[in-house]
This record gives sequence, C-alpha cells and structure tokens, in this order.
Amino acid sequence: MKQHRFFALLSIATIAQTACGQSDLLKGPEIQEQQSIVRHTMSGDFERIEGRPEMAAFAAITDDPELLQHAIEAELERTVAISMHLVDHIDLMKEATDASLSGDNKTATEIYTKLHELFDPEKRHDPLTPGLAEVLNKQQQSGYTRLLEEYWDAWIDANLGDRMDREKPAVRKRVRARLTTRLFNQELREAYNISLKQYRDAMEVIYQVVEPTEDQRESMREVLIAYIKETRLDPTPEQRRAATMRMYEVLDEERRAKFFGYLLQIVVPNNPDGG
Repeated sequence: MKQHRFFALLSIATIAQTACGQSDLLKGPEIQEQQSIVRHTMSGDFERIEGRPEMAAFAAITDDPELLQHAIEAELERTVAISMHLVDHIDLMKEATDASLSGDNKTATEIYTKLHELFDPEKRHDPLTPGLAEVLNKQQQSGYTRLLEEYWDAWIDANLGDRMDREKPAVRKRVRARLTTRLFNQELREAYNISLKQYRDAMEVIYQVVEPTEDQRESMREVLIAYIKETRLDPTPEQRRAATMRMYEVLDEERRAKFFGYLLQIVVPNNPDGG
C-alpha cells in the first residue's frame, strides 16, 4: 500500500496534538509505586483519559524520548490501519450512515460492531499493549500493566456505580467489553475524520452547487465510493479525472453546466485583483 500521501494527511499537527494532549503525562522520572493514571474531577467523578489509556500508562512509565516516539508512531500506525479498514469496508460505512440518518440507530450500532469484529476479532481492550510492552524492560512492563489495569478497574467501577453485583467477574467483563467498543468507535470517528471526511465535505459542496436530483445524487455517491475503493486514498491524476467525468456523465445538461462551472472555478479561481 502506498502510504506516503496518507501519512501526509495526518501531518505534523496530528503528531503534535497527540503529544500535547498528554503533555502532563510525558514528563517525570521512572515510575514510582504511588503513581497512577486514574484521575477524578473536583466533585470526585471518574475522569476519562482522552485517547487510548495505553498511551497514558506508557508515558507515565518512561520519559525516554525514543520510547515515547515509538509509542506515538505505534498509535499513528493504528490510526492508519483503521482508516484503511474504513476504506476497505466503505460499503458498510455507507449502510451505517444511511441507518443513522434514517434514525435506525440499532442497525447503525450493529454495523459498527461488525466493523470492530472485522478489524479485531479478539476485541482487545488494550490493542496497543503488545507493541508498547516489547520495548520496555521487565520492571517497566510490570508497572505499565499495573497502571493500565488500575485505570480499567476504576473506569468499570465508575460505570457500575452502586450496583450490588459490581464485583462479579461476569458483570465486570460485560462492562469492559462495552467500554472497549466505545473506545473503538471513538477511534473510528477519528480515523473517518482523517481519511473519508474530506471526501464527504467536498461532495456536500458539489451537491449545493449542482443541485442534483435524488437519483443523480445517489449515482454521484456511488461513483465516489468506487473511486475511494479503487484508489485507497492515493489517487493518480488520471483516476481523479476519470471519477470527475463519471460524475459529469450522470447529470443532465443544466446540471453539467453548473458542475463544469464549479470545476472551472477551482482550476482557474477568480482573481480579486482582476489580474
């Protein structure tokens, strides 16, 4: 797979945001027994970590720049993998989107669950752990595991509240599975925003300009889906032109003129200086 252009989509800003979002955790000495990544609000409520808990646990274990960079790259690789998973299963994403728009949340949830199962049949609650733990020494691995499991126990406790059966293994297992799915769905949204959202936004602009009929709109959407599946986010100029022509061909004369005018405006934008 050609990934150079897709990694460019992530950009230095994405890496910086990942690091800055954990700035308070990317500091400090080697882990001490009293350290914890569990946080609570001023009112005592459990406070979720933004992003994957594995990253927070890893960053609390070591401040070695090379190891931290390794962790950031591992997280980015997972984001790329999930993004390409969405591309490979874009038909399922279309079904989920249609279901959500029609108010059929049950079907949408079932589809997202299927996407999770297809990506990770085991549905691990700590998918980054294998790649992160392998670069830590035994003592650090032990500390990492303790921090991570302590966080998950606290998160599960927060979701169970005062339930009488809160300590039952089966109950805790079900809650962990639900939270694991919630985390993955969050990753799906982030991957979608990085990979497919740009296409959706571009099409919305085209729809507004061209004002296609419902049938034409659906045909243009199918062209876009085929284009994404074929190019896998790394299109050639020829593939872009071919997709544009296929969209052009599904329109009537009046809408073709609008589409052509829009494309011409992009290629030769109006010069406000008149030059």
